[in-house]
Amino acid sequence: MQWLWGKIRAFVNPPIPAEIEDAFALLSATELQAQSRLLFLGFLLTTPTAALAAAPDASPWVRIVVPAAMAFFCLVGYLNLRRDLRLSVSPRRARRFLREATIASSAIAVMCSAWCVMSWLGAPPEERIYYPIIIALGAFSTAYCVSSARAGAILNIAINLVPMLFLLFTSGYRMDLAVAVSLCVAAGFQLHMIHRTQTNLVNLLSLQQQTRHLSITDPLTGLLNRRALLDNALELGQTRPLRLMLVDIDAFKAINDGHGHDMGDEVLREVAQRLAIQADLRASVARIGGEEFAVLGTADELPEALALALLGDIRTAAMPHGAPVTVSIGIAAGPVHAEDDWLELYRQADRALYEAKQTGRNRAVSHAALPSAEKATPAQAPAARISAA
Repeated sequence: MQWLWGKIRAFVNPPIPAEIEDAFALLSATELQAQSRLLFLGFLLTTPTAALAAAPDASPWVRIVVPAAMAFFCLVGYLNLRRDLRLSVSPRRARRFLREATIASSAIAVMCSAWCVMSWLGAPPEERIYYPIIIALGAFSTAYCVSSARAGAILNIAINLVPMLFLLFTSGYRMDLAVAVSLCVAAGFQLHMIHRTQTNLVNLLSLQQQTRHLSITDPLTGLLNRRALLDNALELGQTRPLRLMLVDIDAFKAINDGHGHDMGDEVLREVAQRLAIQADLRASVARIGGEEFAVLGTADELPEALALALLGDIRTAAMPHGAPVTVSIGIAAGPVHAEDDWLELYRQADRALYEAKQTGRNRAVSHAALPSAEKATPAQAPAARISAA
């Protein structure tokens, strides 16, 4: 029994991969808002026919109260959904909207189902067959419009159709039985469509997520790439000054020449891992080309002392080729409000890195500690390396 209940829960509300949960909620909610406007408007326009279609001897509850309540409910829902609910910017708001839409659509389904059942019970035998048609059209239209909220769509089909199917199957009439079987088949196709629609949406969002990840990631080390580093700098720099550390592996060409490029790649991966561990959550770590890496964070969260920890950790680490590796580090700090500010910060860190290389390697140099004349000297690295940052 527990196994069956788990299967039902997985079908009604299947898990969404964690990496796309927010994107799925945002897209589902915005689509649901647009579709629900049409749904409420359609139901509002059909409520007068619900009053006319009630059985002649039906109570005022069936002929007036339920259609009037549905009309009021649909009008309020339509006017509310015309507003900008800002569902595309807040995953939390989007998830709440999906829950509320499930509850609201289920309430409408209860009213429709109650009206249909009471009308069936009070109608002459020759007119009863029309009510399953009415409720089926409403159920399938609603399920289509709220398919973004999968649980809501499935609940609507169940609430609308199950009571009527019970009446059809137990009426004892041959045509009622035929209609009931046809409705079951149609409901099965509708549920399959809902399942396929969500599966395709999840696959699409997962593919987009993978594509985005590849576009901002260095394929060799798994670190951020140069473009992603710039984006992070422009985002972080809007509120606080930044600190940038450029890290370059000393004598890396000798590793490639002496041990092969495959071994050189292993060394790059090991250094990348050491940088990521030391930076932890305080900074972004990127490979910006060749054997050069960058560590970027806010100035107050990324102290210059981290450079010393990086030097010692990498120098004492066991490397894949069996020999020690050292790095040189250039450090600079400053505000980054625009791309020009980033280029200047990068130039300063690159100048400090050049100084570390020129004065013996295996050391860190801060741009702030350079003599004024050296700060003003253009970086010795090719201009393209800076402008491409």
